Parts: sequence; C-alpha cells; structure tokens
Amino acid sequence: MDKENLLFRYFSNQLTEEQKKIFQELLETDKEFKAQFEFEKDLKRVIKKNENENLKVKLVGYEKEINAKDKSNPSKWTFKNWSIAASIGLLIGLGWIAYNTFSGLDYNELYATNFETYPNTVYMITRSVGDQSLERDAFAAYEASNYEKAVTAFLELKTEGGFTHTDFYLAQSYLYLGKDQEAIDALKSTILNDTEFKAEAYWYLSLAYLKSKNKEKAIATLKDLIENFDYNKERAQALLKELD
Repeated sequence: MDKENLLFRYFSNQLTEEQKKIFQELLETDKEFKAQFEFEKDLKRVIKKNENENLKVKLVGYEKEINAKDKSNPSKWTFKNWSIAASIGLLIGLGWIAYNTFSGLDYNELYATNFETYPNTVYMITRSVGDQSLERDAFAAYEASNYEKAVTAFLELKTEGGFTHTDFYLAQSYLYLGKDQEAIDALKSTILNDTEFKAEAYWYLSLAYLKSKNKEKAIATLKDLIENFDYNKERAQALLKELD
C-alpha cells in the first residue's frame, strides 16, 4: 500500500491492525512521511476550528433572530423556532468544549502523535557467539521490530523469572501488535513491581488507555503521572489539556 493511501486511511479511521503497525513504523523511520503526516494533521485541525467558528456564528445569528420575535406571544413561534432555541440552549449549557468532544475525539491521531518506542536501555546486544540467552533473543527481536517473536521470548522470560523489566518491554511489544488490554495488564504489573520504570509505565499506560478509547482512565493516569513524576511531564500536561 502506498503512503498516500495509508495517510488517507488513517485520517478516515480505516486502518487495519496490520496497516497500523506499518503506519507507526513509517512515522518512526521515514522523516518525509512524518512531515506529511504532521502537515495534514495540522491542516485538519485548522479546518475543524474554522467549521466550529462558522457554526458558532450561525447559532449566534439564530439566537438574535429568535430574540427579535415577539416573546410576549409564544403562540406565534413555529416548531422550527423552538427547535433552534432548544439547540442553542443545549450548546450553551454544555459549553463549546463539550460540543467539540461530541463532534469526535481523534484517539488514533493523539496516540500516534505521542507514542514513541521506548529504547532498549537494559540489555546490551553483543555479537559474541557465546551470548545465546533468552534475554538476548527477546531484546534482539525487540530491536529488530519483530514484536511477535519478542512477545514470545518475553513471556518465556517472565515465566522463568529473574529479569525485572520484562513486563515493561512486553507491554511495548503488545502496543505495536494492537493488543491493548495485554499491554495495559503488563504496564499495571510494571507499576506495581518495577520501580525503575514506574514513571515511564504511567505514561505508556495513559497511551494504552487512549489507544483503547478509554478517555476517563487515560485522564486519571496522566494526572497521576503529572502529580508524582517528572517523566514526560510537559507532554503529559499537553495531552491532558487536549483530553479535558
């Protein structure tokens, strides 16, 4: 599939799980593709903002029209008048931010914008012939973006025990494979058992919730991260602002 088609399918929410993986890999490895993605994302935001401003202007116009009616004689009001008045009241009561939420939060866009692979910082891959351990197999597969193989190796490594950071990298691999719930479970385990990656786990857990369209839990997790850690604090605050 060509890159333009991938971008089109992304912005129309039509990517398959396999295409999502290809899309994410291109964002990380193809600077030209990422630049085009950022341009189209910004363009979409501008268009959405203009559409909302136009709607607001129309509603203000309708409100003035209704106010000009003779309110002392409600019987003169048509069903259309009452419908417009009710719509204005609803939008004013909920606020424009709530209206924008109802118009659709692009979870895929927010996730793709904020997700970056966490590098292997815990296991040095060597070329030594004698270095044939399960840890090496797991991280070699991880660094090669062979996430199916990485998951298998990390799960076996977890069963054997003795390696502290297995759940964190297992979660990263699950996210790439679109297995959001498995990633969430592994990240929760990381928060409970791995103090070194606890802050990072909160960040990726918020993204996992975002990816699974669980806005409420994504917000709660971001707040926990901001209140208790410095890791990705500014990015977490910016993402929280978009979700609130």
